[in-house]
Amino acid sequence: MRIVALLLVLTATSYAAPRAELPLLGEVKGERARIVVRGEVAKAKQQPMVKLVGDVVADVERRFTQRTKQPDAAVTLLLFSDEARYREVAGSFGPLISEWGFYLPDRRVAVANLDASVGNLRHELVHPLIGDDFPAIPAWLNEGVAALYGSAKLGKRGFTFLINYRLRDLQRALADDTCPTLAELAASTDADVRGKRAMVYYALARYVLLYADRKGTLSQLYADLRSTARAKHPGVLARHVDEKAFRRWARALRR
Repeated sequence: MRIVALLLVLTATSYAAPRAELPLLGEVKGERARIVVRGEVAKAKQQPMVKLVGDVVADVERRFTQRTKQPDAAVTLLLFSDEARYREVAGSFGPLISEWGFYLPDRRVAVANLDASVGNLRHELVHPLIGDDFPAIPAWLNEGVAALYGSAKLGKRGFTFLINYRLRDLQRALADDTCPTLAELAASTDADVRGKRAMVYYALARYVLLYADRKGTLSQLYADLRSTARAKHPGVLARHVDEKAFRRWARALRR
């Protein structure tokens, strides 16, 4: 028992240390979100990064999340401008999950590699924001919304979601007739979305949501999925997105 207890203490310490020792860059408070921003970022970029966190929080809360009487538990967001340091600290949490970033819900820690792209900050931050709002969120919707923010431009009215590299994977799947149907997307599991065909599922999820956004129905689609039993999600998605029209639109898109 002493050995087990010692191992638990050492494990907890190894996970906590990278967070506690990293410089505090700032804290962001939304209507319900509480984000503690830590990491290693050039001094000139620290405040812009904290502001960006605030912009993402405000946009997600405006578009997607419900108000609550009490704020959510704080999330620590770790940012790194140097890829080597990202890999070192990210690796202290266990096997490296991603070269770009990840979120650990059980530890309420998100980690982002800014050296690869600042879009990784936006993407990883979205996961806890919508995860707290929709605990049973399916993987395709979770990754799809986060992927929208991964390639987005901030304007006076919030973020505009852009066409990005994932279009290539979607159009290739459409061309060779291997693209999942919308019913298959809505019924997909974590294993489907993050498995061998992850690139296609990520792409399809992102562009279905982009299509809904450009129709002005994205927020309602999300709300309807949140309020509906998982088994009925294919029907919800079908009501919001005409599959034939979506596929014509997706084939015609250009970067």
